[in-house]
Amino acid sequence: MKQIDKRMILVNVLGVMIARSAFFGINPLALGFFAAVYLEKKVRGYIFLSVLAGMATRMPLIDVAKYGLSMLAIMLVTALIENQGKKITVGIIASLSAVVITIMGITKGMLMVNSDYYIILAILEGVVVFAATGIFERGIDYILYSKKGQVLNNEQIISLSIIVGVFVYAIPRYDTINFSFVETGAYFLVLLLGYKYGAGTGSIAGAACGIVLGIQNNTISVIGTMCILGILAGMFREVGRIGAAIAFLLGALVFQYLYSKNMMELSSLRALSSSTILFLLLPSSLIYKIDIGERENGENKEDIFIKDNIQSIAVGKLKEFSESFKKLSYTFQTISEKKSILNRQDIDRIFDDVSEKLCKKCSKCDFCWKKEFYDTYKAAFSMLSSAERNGYIMEGDVPDAFLNRCINMKEFLQETNKSLELAKINLNWKNRMADSREAIALQLSEVANILDDFSLDLYDTVSVSETMEEYIIHKMRINHIEVKQIAILEKRNKKQEIYMEAKTEKGRCITTREAAGMLSEILLKRMKPKDGTKNVIAKEYDTIAFVEDTNYKALTGIARATKIGERISGDNYSFITLPSGEMIMTLSDGMGSGVKACTESQSVIELLEQFMEAGFKEESAIKLINSILVLKSEEESFSTVDMGILNLYTGVCDFIKIGAASTFIIRDNHVETITSASMPIGVFNQVDFEGISKKIYDGDYIVMVTDGVLECLPIEEKEAYMEKILMDSKITNAGELANYILEKAIEQNNHTAKDDMTVMVAGIWKK
Repeated sequence: MKQIDKRMILVNVLGVMIARSAFFGINPLALGFFAAVYLEKKVRGYIFLSVLAGMATRMPLIDVAKYGLSMLAIMLVTALIENQGKKITVGIIASLSAVVITIMGITKGMLMVNSDYYIILAILEGVVVFAATGIFERGIDYILYSKKGQVLNNEQIISLSIIVGVFVYAIPRYDTINFSFVETGAYFLVLLLGYKYGAGTGSIAGAACGIVLGIQNNTISVIGTMCILGILAGMFREVGRIGAAIAFLLGALVFQYLYSKNMMELSSLRALSSSTILFLLLPSSLIYKIDIGERENGENKEDIFIKDNIQSIAVGKLKEFSESFKKLSYTFQTISEKKSILNRQDIDRIFDDVSEKLCKKCSKCDFCWKKEFYDTYKAAFSMLSSAERNGYIMEGDVPDAFLNRCINMKEFLQETNKSLELAKINLNWKNRMADSREAIALQLSEVANILDDFSLDLYDTVSVSETMEEYIIHKMRINHIEVKQIAILEKRNKKQEIYMEAKTEKGRCITTREAAGMLSEILLKRMKPKDGTKNVIAKEYDTIAFVEDTNYKALTGIARATKIGERISGDNYSFITLPSGEMIMTLSDGMGSGVKACTESQSVIELLEQFMEAGFKEESAIKLINSILVLKSEEESFSTVDMGILNLYTGVCDFIKIGAASTFIIRDNHVETITSASMPIGVFNQVDFEGISKKIYDGDYIVMVTDGVLECLPIEEKEAYMEKILMDSKITNAGELANYILEKAIEQNNHTAKDDMTVMVAGIWKK
């Protein structure tokens, strides 16, 4: 409080001095300064009296009254706006001040003889008031709320330099003594600001003070001299205060002698000497150096370079991993060739093995394979064709000549068919292995796609401008929250996340929800505390996070019934909301009913939840789960998947149906049906997707059911019958609507659940 009191006193002193900066019978800078200060509620108390007192020392009472009434009008309108719960911004108070003083000036001008001149002057004064309010606001903000060592940005440097220039202009002149307070103030401020903030700030302050001295002395060259003196003070700051003061003093003497000889009067020399002595006598706590260039161009650039470099390395590594997985996937795909039947080479090999095993020991071997080789080969070729066509050989497939000649025909047929069966079994196992390799190849390919997608998310995270960060810090400080560090991130979906290291002022208890409300006013978008953030801002610095709030909210309901004779339903469901602002509704119906079906559908739901929460895309998650079910066992293992992915920012819902029953959207006076004809997951390696996107509006309901619900309906057009049930209902509660649908379905089947039945309902409303 002591520090802010000192700063409040400084602001009021500036108010008195700037109020003296009248010219051409008007004082727009005083009103602009008043408006800029009045924007800060903490320091409103005495600024009206300070500005009024300053005007009274320079202007006639009639003009003081005019500006006093203008300030009262600004205060009154501001109070009316704030009482309505609206926020006063710089633009609003600047516009208000400009309009008020213009009206006042025009009213006064119309009473004067040369009214046109005064009306034009009034309009110009309004323009200057509007500009001055915006300029002064940045400097006042720095004076009131800056921390020790805080760096000035360009806008603050310009604002403070103009305040310094106006302050110097307003210093009273005493012609009776041979000493210039104006020149002393100008030299002192240029030397102080140049030494403290560097050559850039010194040159700007020199230009502002040079303009003031040039106006008073009718010497334009002094502007350049003062700019160079500000640069000298900044350039020699590294050699210490004494070195900078000597350089400043010598530079002033040289440049004044060369270019401004009329300033080499005794009063100017006294001003230069006294300002230098005053600078040397100031305590170090007031003139510590702030290295703007070093901070901005050194450490920050290094941090940005390191951050960008690490990010680039991370993206590169992720892409390398992705390429490795893609190559592995390609390798598995190339070795996963499948055969549907035995080919000619396989059957040839079987006959060779059988001949080697039976004919070699036969007494008629030489007769069949040497003397009658042609007939034997022709008979073998005929039997091969039958085996290739039918998969086995019967006695009728053997040519008569060979049948009469062969003395081991029965054993020959048995051994051949036995070998064919073994070959078929081996073929099935090889195909199963090929399926496994294909499934693994698909998994590796999806992992590669996920890594690619994640690298894009990492690379597209960008920082928001420093100006916005500074503005947030300033506004939070006004609301008793001290922010040490802040980071604003913008993701690929253009939604912002804000991380800040903050604490409350002593004696204050502020919740993170209240802080989110403050951020909402600043950013003009709804913000909320991120999940996992503490409810109350601590008294010591701690990290808190905020994210953009969604435009829609969803209220959900569920109703279930188990198949008669079963203890456990084979259906499972899930509602989850992701950090990305998506709500995912999932239904899964396991094959059959009971414990086995429940286990299958539960596995699908749990895996989907895990993958989606980890950031996997829904297509990738489903493909991975499908490959797992394909590899799971020799037994059939498949489940339906019915997903609704609702973007709570945009209201767009993506429906993915894999072997699932129809989904219904209740909207105003009609019901829209979304159907599917795809197979469940776990049947084939390549899962068949049916994706449909629909825009969901305020007040719509999404109804998802398993096939057991529709199977209870009596007619062939089951979807049409369900639409009628939904249209007849006037229920608005999601849970009650789900129970109503389930009861109506069971009612159509003699109040008996002939299959597992699940109804999910989500009502969507705008926030």
